[in-house]
Amino acid sequence: MNNEIKGIIFDLDGTLLDTEGYQWDGWVIPLREFGIELTLDDYLKYAGRSGGDIDKELIERFALDVAPGTILAMKKVLLEEWFREKELSFTPFAEESVRFCRDNGYAVALCSGGYKEEVMLKLERKGLADYFDIIICGSDVKRNKPFPDMYEKAVGGLGLVPDQCLALEDTQYGLQAAKDAGLRCFAIPHRFSRGQDFSRADKVLDTLEGLIDYLND
Repeated sequence: MNNEIKGIIFDLDGTLLDTEGYQWDGWVIPLREFGIELTLDDYLKYAGRSGGDIDKELIERFALDVAPGTILAMKKVLLEEWFREKELSFTPFAEESVRFCRDNGYAVALCSGGYKEEVMLKLERKGLADYFDIIICGSDVKRNKPFPDMYEKAVGGLGLVPDQCLALEDTQYGLQAAKDAGLRCFAIPHRFSRGQDFSRADKVLDTLEGLIDYLND
């Protein structure tokens, strides 16, 4: 086991669950009501940023005559429906990596930029809710990713210090949050984030199997 690391902190969407496609559609469908077609290339600029920031930028970019938060609220309704009814899939080695960390004595936390209700719904559906010592959501902090607040709160809640913790993230914005909080961070890019800047990552992995291999060294 790796003796330097005491805590493992996972992101959720895109890192443990293959849900980024739903996140993209959650912006695409509301914007269609305003005659706007958000392309995949458009979304690649936003993947991993907080919903509030994306909402504000989309309203400004397309000069929409709506109140701040309108598009985000429409997206939230869609996601809650989808996450209750549609299939939710793990990313490769996600379930195995969380269980490995628990079984081998690591403190395990989750830092997700989503709303608490949405996050807990997904975790409960996939049987992961009881695997985490601490769950921090975007609604638990004043500043969401890419700010470090979420990771600072998680590290403190685990009773550890930043250099004892390793974060797993799928976007440059989550990576920035973890690194600015003083953590080591491994990145696992996917099709929605592969073009982002992961130069600050301590390692870039193909899948979470790489985490198990690293901790076994």
